[in-house]
Amino acid sequence: MAPDKPYIFTSNHWFAEDFIAVLSCLDRNAFILFGSRDQVEHNPVMIFPWLNGIVFVDRMNKASRRDSVLKMVRLLNNGTSILLFPEGTYNSSENLLCLKLFPGPYTLNQETGVPVIPIAVYTLPELTSIYVNFGNPMDFGSMGQAEAMELLRDTLASMHYEHIIKYGGTLTRDKLIGDYHLEHMVRRRMEHMKQKWSRDVWDEELMEYTDRTITEAKTVRAELNRVAITPANAHILAPILVRHEEDVRYDFKHYMKETWDKQL
Repeated sequence: MAPDKPYIFTSNHWFAEDFIAVLSCLDRNAFILFGSRDQVEHNPVMIFPWLNGIVFVDRMNKASRRDSVLKMVRLLNNGTSILLFPEGTYNSSENLLCLKLFPGPYTLNQETGVPVIPIAVYTLPELTSIYVNFGNPMDFGSMGQAEAMELLRDTLASMHYEHIIKYGGTLTRDKLIGDYHLEHMVRRRMEHMKQKWSRDVWDEELMEYTDRTITEAKTVRAELNRVAITPANAHILAPILVRHEEDVRYDFKHYMKETWDKQL
């Protein structure tokens, strides 16, 4: 990295202290795009990222989202780097190396020409170290948004996979005994509950990027709530509705709404 240039640092979002880990590894200051309204309003620890420099965005407010981009463009044009977590929330999925990314890195790169540097962070509760890996600078040039964000997502996923292979240990069959889907949600809940929450914030905190050109299978299954099962259609609809019940049971947002204020 050139010492006198700003960068759009773009990290995967894996655990509560990942922004501290990334900032500790940087050789320069970088303002953090921060989108947790509840933490800004109620958590006194937020004084520390504020002292570092944040660009606050109310993710539920369209005008705030637009203004945050303008602020980051101004910072980059004035020589200050930005730190983004474009997954928008911790990756609490069971099988995705990287969630779909919000297009902020692409937008900022196109507006300013400042390179994007992918970053992978990794740790587990049983590990004693945090691992941070920096990729090569990326310039999306004349790429379209979809192509650029797919490239960035693939890069972050590959870097995250390398961490898993090196430090994630071995998954054995005996670890999959019981309701391992629920066990996974319990572990990921622990990561979110490292912060103190004042209210049900999970529609905001667990907001993921939605590609409106693609219809997810579970979205289709949810629409079947209005369909009545009859003897004539049961052989087709019953298995689909059973899968929908599983979607609801293992929906992490629903789980957090039900348990965030309870002692488990």
